[in-house]
Amino acid sequence: MSDKERLEEIKEAYRWTIDNSLVPRLSDSDTEWLIEQAERVEELEEEVEKQKNRKYIKMRQRDDFMKKAQRYKQALEFYADSKNWIPQNDDVLSEITMDYGSKARQALDGDEN
Repeated sequence: MSDKERLEEIKEAYRWTIDNSLVPRLSDSDTEWLIEQAERVEELEEEVEKQKNRKYIKMRQRDDFMKKAQRYKQALEFYADSKNWIPQNDDVLSEITMDYGSKARQALDGDEN
């Protein structure tokens, strides 16, 4: 007999005793089984809570990764943009030269946050 069937039988027997104004009495084995089921529910609820916490942590890690990727992308776009390599003033310095790697360091420094 499946757990579901056993539970249905216990419920039916309980309803019958109540409907017939009798004092409900479960067999010892049914009482033990119901206690085991209640303990199992507690275990499953704890497992669900653990899974929720794991999911939250994974989402936080994903968000952190996406922010890091965005910082790196912006820095790479600056260095990849050919107009930033063209000299901007009479001293013949380009945006890249004047940057001295600052954008790259800023993107990497964000890793410490």
